[in-house]
Amino acid sequence: MSVLSHTTGIVLSHRDHREADRWYSVFTPDRGKVEFLARGGHKPLAKLTPHLEMVAVVELMLVHGRAYHIVAGVERQRAFAHVYDDLQKLTLAQNALHLVDIGTRAQEADVQVYQLLEDWLSFLDADTELSTERAGFLLGAFTLKLMTLIGYRPELSHCLNCRLSITAGSYRWHALKGGVVCRACFIHEQEQWFSAREMTDGTLKLLRFGIEEPFPVHLRPHLTGEDLLGFHEAVESLIISHFPTIPASSLRESCAVC
Repeated sequence: MSVLSHTTGIVLSHRDHREADRWYSVFTPDRGKVEFLARGGHKPLAKLTPHLEMVAVVELMLVHGRAYHIVAGVERQRAFAHVYDDLQKLTLAQNALHLVDIGTRAQEADVQVYQLLEDWLSFLDADTELSTERAGFLLGAFTLKLMTLIGYRPELSHCLNCRLSITAGSYRWHALKGGVVCRACFIHEQEQWFSAREMTDGTLKLLRFGIEEPFPVHLRPHLTGEDLLGFHEAVESLIISHFPTIPASSLRESCAVC
């Protein structure tokens, strides 16, 4: 017997199924990531497809079958229309959706991840011009916030080994172990920390700033070339070390950041 239910969410991705159908992945505040099938969703004149293809908050009516869900109705609640006026913002939105899609598991409710995604889209929907450098920093900050929520928050204040507070210019970065190690521990246990890399104080500040501050505040800090490069390398090394799936392109490539 089929069961009908309603939920609200943001569509993360889709993929074609057979000749005419299409699978969708949507992130909801009450049920986490949900996957469902849209019958005929691949057809040019499909009624539901326009609502599911846009970056928007949608209300869904789902039919729960024995093996999977089938969408029976879609109503758009909120469209982030200004995102489509700027190719760079659209790229940022799509990359964030992809990161949430590959970084979360189905049917694990997490209202904080949903709120992060909605805050991100609301921020991009504002009338703000972004340079390529700023766009790259923002996407990196989104990634750090997401990783924090799904259990991969890096340790940026205390040594991973001795747990003492980190002092300026006296530490190294170790992505696989998830944070910084003080110089003393690095020297005394080099076999354990041999792959730890140097990091500037400016880069460490950017990492902390990206996690703690809201998106509008990320427009303020001055971004120097060396610190920003280190920031991207640190975030991408975290993704490679801890994400279940690695994105096809780096954050810098996604935003055309040199």
